[in-house]
Amino acid sequence: MNQKHYLETELYEMIQKDSTIFNFLEKNSLDGIWYWDMENPQNEWLSPRFWEVLGYEAEEKKHLVSEWQELIFPEDLEKTIENFNKHYEDLNHPYDQIVRYRHKDGHTVWIRCRGSILRDKNQKPIRMIGVHNDVTVQKYNEEKLLKRTDELKAILDSSLSGIMAFENFYDKNGEIIDFIFTMSNKEACRIVNLSEEQLLGQRLSKIHSGNFKPLDSLGGRTLFDIYKEVVLTGESKSLEFYFEGDGIKDWFRNKAVKFNHGFVCTFEVVTQEKLFQEKLEKKVKEEVEKQNKQEKILIQQSKMAAMGEMIGAIAHNWRQPLNTVSLLCLALTTKFDNSKLDKNYLNKWIEKINKQVNFMSQTIDDFKNFYKPKEEFKKIFLKEVILKVASLVNFEFKINNIQIKVDIHPSISFICLENQLQQAIINILVNAKEAIINRDIKNGIILISAKRKNSSIELLIQDNGGGVENEEILKSMFEPYFTTKLQSHGTGIGLYMTKIIIEQNLGGKIKVKNLNDGLIFKIKLPILVI
Repeated sequence: MNQKHYLETELYEMIQKDSTIFNFLEKNSLDGIWYWDMENPQNEWLSPRFWEVLGYEAEEKKHLVSEWQELIFPEDLEKTIENFNKHYEDLNHPYDQIVRYRHKDGHTVWIRCRGSILRDKNQKPIRMIGVHNDVTVQKYNEEKLLKRTDELKAILDSSLSGIMAFENFYDKNGEIIDFIFTMSNKEACRIVNLSEEQLLGQRLSKIHSGNFKPLDSLGGRTLFDIYKEVVLTGESKSLEFYFEGDGIKDWFRNKAVKFNHGFVCTFEVVTQEKLFQEKLEKKVKEEVEKQNKQEKILIQQSKMAAMGEMIGAIAHNWRQPLNTVSLLCLALTTKFDNSKLDKNYLNKWIEKINKQVNFMSQTIDDFKNFYKPKEEFKKIFLKEVILKVASLVNFEFKINNIQIKVDIHPSISFICLENQLQQAIINILVNAKEAIINRDIKNGIILISAKRKNSSIELLIQDNGGGVENEEILKSMFEPYFTTKLQSHGTGIGLYMTKIIIEQNLGGKIKVKNLNDGLIFKIKLPILVI
């Protein structure tokens, strides 16, 4: 049997001898002491501190059970009587409860009441001693915290997203091997089809083993691995994944954030959104394919239209040489008929005929190069390209009294798709020619100039074809099937294809605006390096 510590024995003796020590203990460690005579049940001594806590002076109250029973809440009195009866029957059952009293000022005081029955040598209950502790502040804070917890719970339950909280679960080596559910809002319970009671305190692996399986939508990683990474690094993770298992078959979007010794996860089902997205992507793909097909048709139409312009140019370029060859042949026939044809004369005339044929052949070569089906980027000198284009259309422009002036320095060069650039320029020149003819301008002029600006070439094509008065029409000039040509003689795709060539194929920019008495096209082309 353990001996009492001498200081304990000494303290008991001092309390018996000196009441001030008992008063000190009662005042500083307790909020009231009571001592009840169970043989005379109406008599009960209540310490002065007992009454002070309730707002009374000790002199105001008698040492009777009825005095405090008038102040205790009736439902709490029932609880104390029930607890007393259990303690009376079984000493091991503690007489310990928190009850409410009405303060003298009218407010509520929360008191923790504890007691113990004292028995005589025959085990007959004769006295009961008890103590009070004022726990009003603690209960107030408790209720305040509970209210805030209820408010927070209400906020979480009103969320349209599922919210769950987890704590780490470690093995004996301190390694995280699982997570424990600590909170789940209503939406989360609805999604997983389990109540919060079924989730709280359970291990994640037991409820949703799918979190520990590799997911294709996460590149073969498991949700557990990602959650563990969030906890260990403190770095939040936003995920989108397809989850199939544990009675679930949906796409999810979630975000995991470290919180204390675990993490909080918000998530929502996005299956319908994914299905809509896939449907939309399919629709976009179909529309893109449809648009690409339409563009190919437009490109073909544009080439055919440009080819018509080129054939017309070739016809004009060939008309004079063919006429000359015809006259030379007639002259040879005349000489032959007059018997004046000799070898020298024949060679001279053949040389003249060959000259005309070579000119016609060169025209065909230019036309053939212009329509090469495949082309690679190469270094070009801009002035040479512009002069070549001008030569292809020069005859037709001349007969309509339209002059093409070129003001470009011979040294300006860059990497480009030559034939596509030629086609874009021809489309602009043909557009300018039609405007000048339709406006019946007697002296048509098209000025082509260029200059180098840092990493780009700025090409300007200006005409005196009268411009476009309507700003809306001016804004629509690069749209497909839009034409300003009289009596719908235009296809409406020339300038549209010019924009596609410049901006998509050559990586440049093209703009048009009115300037003076005509239009000016401003083309900006990048200086590529290969």
